[in-house]
Amino acid sequence: MTTTPSRPTIVVREELVALTDDALAALQQWAALDIYQRSRGLVQVARTETAPKVRWLKRPAGGPVILALDVEAVLDRLDRAAWWVRPGRKGTVPARPPEWCARQILRGRLSWTFPPLTAVIETPTIRSDGTVLEAPGYDDATGVLYLPNAEYPVVPEELPTAEAVAALLDPVCDVPFINQSSSAAYVAAVLTLLARHAIDGFVPGFPIRAPVASAGKGLLAKVIALIGTGREPAITTQARDEDEWRKRLLSIALAGTPLIQLDNLSGTVGSDQLAAAFTAPEWSDRLLGASRMVSAPLYTVWVLTGNNITFAKTLARRMVPIDIDPQMEHPEDRTNFKYPDLPARVRAMRTHLVVAALALLRNYVRAGQPSHGKPPMGSFEAWDALIRGCVIWAGLGDPASTEDPSAGRGRIRSEGDDDLGALGALLAALAESFHSELFATAEAVKRAMNDAVLHTALEEAGAVDKDGHVTAKATGYVFRSAQDRIVGGLRLVSNRRDKHAKHRLWCIEPCGIAGDAGDAGDVQSPTYTGNGPKPIGNRLEVLPQSPALPAAEPEANSSLEDRYGI
Repeated sequence: MTTTPSRPTIVVREELVALTDDALAALQQWAALDIYQRSRGLVQVARTETAPKVRWLKRPAGGPVILALDVEAVLDRLDRAAWWVRPGRKGTVPARPPEWCARQILRGRLSWTFPPLTAVIETPTIRSDGTVLEAPGYDDATGVLYLPNAEYPVVPEELPTAEAVAALLDPVCDVPFINQSSSAAYVAAVLTLLARHAIDGFVPGFPIRAPVASAGKGLLAKVIALIGTGREPAITTQARDEDEWRKRLLSIALAGTPLIQLDNLSGTVGSDQLAAAFTAPEWSDRLLGASRMVSAPLYTVWVLTGNNITFAKTLARRMVPIDIDPQMEHPEDRTNFKYPDLPARVRAMRTHLVVAALALLRNYVRAGQPSHGKPPMGSFEAWDALIRGCVIWAGLGDPASTEDPSAGRGRIRSEGDDDLGALGALLAALAESFHSELFATAEAVKRAMNDAVLHTALEEAGAVDKDGHVTAKATGYVFRSAQDRIVGGLRLVSNRRDKHAKHRLWCIEPCGIAGDAGDAGDVQSPTYTGNGPKPIGNRLEVLPQSPALPAAEPEANSSLEDRYGI
C-alpha cells in the first residue's frame, strides 16, 4: 500500500538555488503528480480531450497524449506538493510558489531525478527479453508507462502457436488479400504495434493498397489499430510541403502518438522528411512559436491507405505493403460477410486477440528466435529479426518478400518506386546510346536532342530546368545523385576519382545483383569482373530456412471457441 507523503512547508525567500532544491524535493516525493522527463524536458500525461487540438490530425477520443510541462503546470504541482509561506509581521502567512522557481525548475536545471518516459501505452506489451509487461503503472526496465484501457487476461504460459495464428487471422477472414505475403504483412503490422518498444531500432511503414475505392483499406487499418492500441487510429492526410511535414513530425514525436494512418493517398507518395522519419531515432526541429530547438523519440507506426499508390524519394524501400483486391467493380455492394460489423467484433474480442499476439511473440522468443534465412530488410534489422522472423516462423509467409515481382515488396520494387523506375530507364537509355564509352554531361544532353528515348528518360529523371527544358546543369545534378547506384544491373560511374582529369566524365557499367542496404545507399557496389552477376558480400547467400510450424488445423478454431468464445 502506498502511503501519502506529508506536505513539507517551504518558506519563500530570495535564495534561488536553495529554494529550487526544496521545491524539487517536494515534487519528487509525490509520485501521484505524474512528472516525467523526456527528451531533455519535463512532461506530463494528458488525454486527447485536454490536449491542444491540431487541425491536421484527428486523434482517437480518450487516448493518452504526452505534453510538455509549462510554467503554469509546474506552479500547480508545486502548490499541491508543499505548503508555501512567506514571513509576515506576526510570523508566516500563506503564499504562492514563485513563478521564477517554476522557470528555474524547467529551464535552469539540466537534469532531474524524475523517471524517464519512453512512451505511454494502453495495451500489454512484450519486452525484448520475451517477458510480458502486463502490470499497470511505470515500468523501470523499459521506461514505458502502462495505463490499461481494458481488463486483459494473463498471457497463458502454454498457448499453441497454431491457436494464436488462427485467432489473429479470424477477424480478417473476409479481407481479400491478394496473396500470402499481404496477409502475413497484416499480422506483422499488429505484432509491430504490440512489440514496438521491444524493437531496438526502426520499423517500416505498412501501406494498405487496393485498385478500387471501398475495398476495405480504411476498415483494415481500423482493425490493426483496434487490436494494437484499443482505439481507432489517429488520422492525417498528405502534408502540403516538406516544411509542413517537419512540423507535423515534431508534433507527433512530442505527443508520443503510437499509430498514424496517412489516409486518402493517391498517385505517387514522396517526401524526404517522411522518409527520414522511418529511420530517425528521434525528431528535432524548432518549436512552433519559439526560437529553441526541441527533440523527441519517434516510435510511431505508420499505416498508409490509398488506391494504387506508388512511392518515390526513397520511401519505397521503407514499406511492407498490404495489398487487397475484391476483384469487383463496386466492392461496397459485397454481402455475406462472416462478421458484418467487423469493428464491433474486434472490440468484443480484442483482449483475447492481444493475448494471442503476445503469446505468439513469446513463443518465438522462447524458441530462440530462429533465423528466417533470408536477406534482412536494410535499416530495419531489429524489426526483421523479431517481427518478420516471428511471422515466417509461425508459417504465415514472408511479409517483406522481394522474390516475387507480383507480390509484397517485390511488387513495390518492380512497379511502385517511381524514382527507381525513372533511374532504371535513364541508365538503360545511356547504355544504349553510349555503350561503354566515356561521355560528358553536355554530350549526353546534346545526344538527347536526336535521341527521343534518352531525352524522355532525362526528363522523367528530373534533368530539366524550371521551364521544363533538359539542360546540362540539371543533368549534372541528376547524374551526381545517381552515381554508383545499381538499378537493373547497371550503374553510372564517374572518373572524378582521377585527380588529373580536367572534366568529369561518366560511364555506364554492368554490375551484380543488388540487395537491401542501409540509409547510406540502396545497394552496395560490387567489384565487377565481367563474368556475370556477383553476390554482394554474403547478402545473397540464402541460408537453410528454419522449419515453419504447420498452419492451424480446422479443429484449432473449435478450441478457440472453447477458450475465448471466438
